[in-house]
Amino acid sequence: FLAYTLVCYDLAVAMDLEFMPYYFWVCMWCSLFTILVAVFDLCALMKHVTMFSEDIFAGLISLIFIIDGVLPMLRNFWEDKMTLAAAMFEMLLFLYTFGLATYLSHFRRTPWLLRSLRNLMANFAVTIALVTASALAAIYASDTNLRMLTVDAELSPSLVLAGGGKRSWVVNPMGIEKDFPMWGIPYAILPAIGFAVLGYLDQNLTSVIVNRPSNNLQKGPGYHLDLFIRGALTLPACAVLGLPLAVASTVPSITHVISLTTYEVKQLPQGERKVPVKVVEQRATNFLIHVLIGCALFMAPALKFLPQAVLQGVFFYMGIASLTGNSLFDRMFLWLIWDSSKYPQYHYVQKLPIARVHLYTFIQFICLAILYGLKEIKETAVVFPFFMASLAVIRKFLRFIFTAEELSLLDGHPDDDEQEEEPLPQQPDLLNLEPVKEPKEEEAAQAPAEASKPAVEEHPVLKSEQTGFSL
Repeated sequence: FLAYTLVCYDLAVAMDLEFMPYYFWVCMWCSLFTILVAVFDLCALMKHVTMFSEDIFAGLISLIFIIDGVLPMLRNFWEDKMTLAAAMFEMLLFLYTFGLATYLSHFRRTPWLLRSLRNLMANFAVTIALVTASALAAIYASDTNLRMLTVDAELSPSLVLAGGGKRSWVVNPMGIEKDFPMWGIPYAILPAIGFAVLGYLDQNLTSVIVNRPSNNLQKGPGYHLDLFIRGALTLPACAVLGLPLAVASTVPSITHVISLTTYEVKQLPQGERKVPVKVVEQRATNFLIHVLIGCALFMAPALKFLPQAVLQGVFFYMGIASLTGNSLFDRMFLWLIWDSSKYPQYHYVQKLPIARVHLYTFIQFICLAILYGLKEIKETAVVFPFFMASLAVIRKFLRFIFTAEELSLLDGHPDDDEQEEEPLPQQPDLLNLEPVKEPKEEEAAQAPAEASKPAVEEHPVLKSEQTGFSL
């Protein structure tokens, strides 16, 4: 959404329009389109979206978190903005935050301490890593000139007008410093369509991923209700106040579900598999998360002591953690295993030639690379949401490359393949309507008949031939 907002800004600058009024009309058009999508039941189109698109979308968001997390740390070494000692110290803080959060998130499976303490430390792994890393940074911050989080101490709009003052909280849709032309209102329709498509896919794909059958959630989703609330309440508020558009937060949503899930290692004939057993479904954590986000507005003096390297480590951890359960990356890891006997015994590995698995993975990888390239290249970012929407169409064309059986294995949920087919009950014979006897009853009926037959004495010659002797 941030990249697409920059596209919207460039469109406003190209036509010599004020950005904030133009952004207001973009949000209002997007609000209208989003409401129409919910009213006309267009979320039902998500039935055409399979794991092919889900894994690519989730992988894209995870990839953004991973790259944006580690790239600033690497830039410290080839850019002359800080000393080598400062760059090394920031990298150590980055690795410490990521490593400690990763270790503590798996701490509940260790034998250390009490079970309640293990669960507590695993649940607050990121918080513990962030606080301890910030404490370490505070000791050497003055010696290494660490970069800290930049936060405005004053709660006010940040846009400075030409006169030197800041804009008001409420955006004037007809112009702030100059009149906004009427033709600018329909000119905002094109980026609004892009925002609506992007919001539709972001919201629904995140909901589909979170509500996968493999997560064993008991409470049903509300696709149309979520989108209607977004269009009727959230987007108009962003337009009036000039705020960034609210997003579904795919990676935080996935990691939130993972943190509330209890897993067990399932022993299968082909190996081990971690499966979710129970998810604590409630509203308390989501509510408290957003309360704390709101409180962060008044915690600017404390947030200034958070090193950027620590936050980058948290982002990197969230990106890596959200890869759990992504079949695309599971199959991409197979590219690194050259000994076929060492492959993890996934259901598609057992039943399909590995070349077909690699071909399907390569197609997904190309789509993922194109999406990331469209997002990164400024000139092509405007078509990013439309290519994302075309993933469902690309999946339809895969029927000409793969068979239906191959697609059901590669593009289906793993749990669907593990369910054993129950034997069908015996059907009655419509031509012979006699009651069908159970096998035990038939054996019981035949036993007296066989017992009543006279015993036949074996011929001595035959008996001798069977024993190998002759008379």
